[in-house]
Amino acid sequence: MVNNKVSIIIPTKNNRDILDKCLASIQNLDYPKDRYEVIIVDGHSTDGTIEIAKKYGCKVVYEDKGRISYARDLGVKHAEGEFIAFTDADCVVDRNWLKELIRHFADENVAAVGGPNITPEDDTEFARCVGEVLTFLSKPGARYGLREERTREIYHNPTCNVMYKKEVLEEVGGFNHNLITVDDEELDYRIRRKGYKVLYTPKAIVYHYRRPIWKKFAKMAWNYGIGRMQAIKLHRDMGKWYHYTPSALISLLFLLFGLSAVNPLFPLIAFSILVGGGAGIGVMSLYLARKKKNMRNVLNYYGLIAIWFWGYGLGMFRGIIKRVKG
Repeated sequence: MVNNKVSIIIPTKNNRDILDKCLASIQNLDYPKDRYEVIIVDGHSTDGTIEIAKKYGCKVVYEDKGRISYARDLGVKHAEGEFIAFTDADCVVDRNWLKELIRHFADENVAAVGGPNITPEDDTEFARCVGEVLTFLSKPGARYGLREERTREIYHNPTCNVMYKKEVLEEVGGFNHNLITVDDEELDYRIRRKGYKVLYTPKAIVYHYRRPIWKKFAKMAWNYGIGRMQAIKLHRDMGKWYHYTPSALISLLFLLFGLSAVNPLFPLIAFSILVGGGAGIGVMSLYLARKKKNMRNVLNYYGLIAIWFWGYGLGMFRGIIKRVKG
């Protein structure tokens, strides 16, 4: 299927340095040069991002809403390809990326194919810890850091590494621009409800540079909590038990501390839950550190897991009152 044209869409804003790496990897793809285009959807960068995009011959489109889902849909509107591949400016793609994605569309019922996003070896030590924690937290069912060894049907692939049939994106109406995050998963949800398949293949590899500092990771956790609750308000079955666990425990703690005037036993119970939860995070951190043979980063693991728990859990409360339209 290498004769089919692919449009690669990359949303950006002030990503000059990392975008250079991304576009260099795309230029090196093992895919006919006349059968793919690169569309940069830019939020009016001021750091020279556009000059980098033009250096690599990209088509540049500007967006004014500051919402990544809108940027992706705007890219689709300007796309000439029959297939739409999404990646992010902080990603580097494998040489065989497009070929490994597109070959699975021989099955007419397949609407989307994605693959793993792996933390690159030259990322910072802290960022590698972020990647390891995200992969670890993906085990219960989340898909952001998923790593598997076989091709199979799946419910969702993140938009840092996925390809869609353009006609299917148009059929379902594209992304929901009201969602803060989880817009890609909500899109895949609607696609599957139409009877199409979403596949994962381990051979279509993207290397994804992670959040480099604590603040950006905390903001990511917060936003994912908001987006998850927004998506649940649209589709109840997009919420699984593990999505609700942080918010449920936080709610219980607030309730117990709030009842402290009624009975002094309640704050003691809350304190016990905090200690138990902290110990549980400690066990997870030690397990991850031993598995990665990297005990010096056990405190990083602990902090990252704790931040995800609290940021994600509190973000879901914000998502309850955040307006969303289907």
